[in-house]
Amino acid sequence: MPRYKLKSVTEADRQYANLPEATRRLADRRIQELLDDPTGNLDQQYDQQFDQWSIPIGDDKGWIFYAVVENAQLVILLRFLPGLN
Repeated sequence: MPRYKLKSVTEADRQYANLPEATRRLADRRIQELLDDPTGNLDQQYDQQFDQWSIPIGDDKGWIFYAVVENAQLVILLRFLPGLN
């Protein structure tokens, strides 16, 4: 069972819905990883200025931007930035 709960903002929901099916499947896998350990993956980058994280979706398909609220054990999806291919 995931350690963290998931929440997404409206923009992330819209962007996720517009991802190609194969990219959405990769994003789903990555999101499940984030719910288990949102800050432990070596592929992640933290932007201290904006207090947000980013992680590649996979296979150069783009990025997931998210925030982590440790005391609530919550991952908030902020947006999906699709890749160029």
